Amino acid sequence: MSTKRLPAKERKKQILRSAIRVFARSTYHGATTKSISEEAGVTEALIYRYFGSKRALFTEAVQLTSDRLVNGLEEALDSHRDNPVKAITECFKYYVHLLEKHEDFAKMIFLVLSELDQEDIRETYLPYQERALKAIASAIDHWKDRGFVPNFVDTKTAAWLFFGTYLILALVKQTTGGIPMDTSYAIQLARAFVSGRDKD
Repeated sequence: MSTKRLPAKERKKQILRSAIRVFARSTYHGATTKSISEEAGVTEALIYRYFGSKRALFTEAVQLTSDRLVNGLEEALDSHRDNPVKAITECFKYYVHLLEKHEDFAKMIFLVLSELDQEDIRETYLPYQERALKAIASAIDHWKDRGFVPNFVDTKTAAWLFFGTYLILALVKQTTGGIPMDTSYAIQLARAFVSGRDKD
């Protein structure tokens, strides 16, 4: 067990990060509070003290991974609102960075999808999905107004396709073991999507 004393907030984060690793390795049902406590170097009692139950710990893990994904997406879109090629490229780069730096994220996203028939997981995850789709749709509508994207493009459909890029990259990460850091793929995608009036 860990002997280093940490502030309660930091200890809770440490347990949460450890739980994500264990859930990603073992799935929700395969993970145990004992295996999580061993990963975190704490007692099982401390896990229950901070989270109350394994299920509550899992929902917080879902919140953390989802929030990190959406925050990065929103930041990339906001930072390059008038340059769709750059915006899509930066989103692609952020997705790749997230999957390479935090390998468990690719597994967690599929674990979350497998649990979406459970009401508590739907209530936890879906607001983040809606945030992401809203941010993407807002960017697409702005690009339409600026003449970057043709008006015949359906905003809702395009937003879903854009959002689905992360799932595709996560699948690539899981099935091939690595994603080439080549933003030209994103640029090709962007140029096929926008009218070509990007600002370099």
